[in-house]
Amino acid sequence: MSPAAPPTIDPEDPAALRERVDALEARVTELEIQASYDRRNHDLLDEVVREFAARVEALERRLTELGEAVATAGDP
Repeated sequence: MSPAAPPTIDPEDPAALRERVDALEARVTELEIQASYDRRNHDLLDEVVREFAARVEALERRLTELGEAVATAGDP
């Protein structure tokens, strides 16, 4: 779905032009704030994923060690 076309503005009407520019500036500001928020959330989630990946790797190593210990303990 494409965005709605902007309203037609009389280029000879400075007040209408100013109003449109102000609206566009406000929209750009909103988008910048949202992008900043999204970037922060992305960074936080990336950190969580990396921490959990490290924990999983450590648990996998420990599980391998325990498996080897059980295997050697059962050998006569």
